[in-house]
Amino acid sequence: EDEQGEVLRNQGWSSMQGSLRIQGGMAALIDSLVALLPTKNLQFNRPIARLVRTGKSIEAFDAQGELVASARKVVLALPPRIASKLTFEPTLPEAAIPNMKSISTWMAGHAKFVAVYETPFWRDEGLSGDAMSRHGPMIEMHDASDPGAGLGAIFGFLGVPAHFRAGQHQAVVDACLAQLTRIFGSRAQNPLAAKLQDWAFEDETAIEADYVPPAGHPHYGLPSALSGLWDGQLMFGSTETANQFGGFLEGALEAAEYTAEQIIAVRSPTAG
Repeated sequence: EDEQGEVLRNQGWSSMQGSLRIQGGMAALIDSLVALLPTKNLQFNRPIARLVRTGKSIEAFDAQGELVASARKVVLALPPRIASKLTFEPTLPEAAIPNMKSISTWMAGHAKFVAVYETPFWRDEGLSGDAMSRHGPMIEMHDASDPGAGLGAIFGFLGVPAHFRAGQHQAVVDACLAQLTRIFGSRAQNPLAAKLQDWAFEDETAIEADYVPPAGHPHYGLPSALSGLWDGQLMFGSTETANQFGGFLEGALEAAEYTAEQIIAVRSPTAG
């Protein structure tokens, strides 16, 4: 789709061809991992607001000042910019908070739109479901159909800056459906369901600094200012702290494995 909204259909290849998806989405993977944990150790909908170091343990409190948990070590498995909003007692070294705020959260300022249909009807016309646009609001779209359910789905990433999207939820949804109709035809106008997920305005994902995405992929990794905090009792385990693939799922796995190794090494009786 060019700058004027004219649609050009070309013979080409599907960029998502061969991609693998988890049935039920990433939530299914998370739910499976959580199911392995003792239920007595799980607390949901208890956001932490304050961490207090008391001798050999750290106590976590919610916004109402109620104690949520106490542990020898705390791993902050959330974006460092979000972690910077927590209250730390005693205060962290002077460079710690500025370093947290300086680490961009990959794609935190982005939004994604998904439309679900009875069938992937575009395939009847020999279309891949892939599209690129210089007109918008979506700049790239892909076939996200679930082969098991038989439903059709197209998702796309928004190219409209976050500050323009603010307060315009329905207008953005309408514009996305109009764009899909231009590109894939009139059958795209009335989906079974349509969902706009805007991460820029999720408190657990982004801060205002994330509204303008970085020009390129940041060089991630754990800064020295965030290493060894509270004598190693306070640790970071999010994808943004991974040396490789930071910001991606692979980075999350890397950070989790590294953090686990550090904890196990300290607990091991053979640790030097």
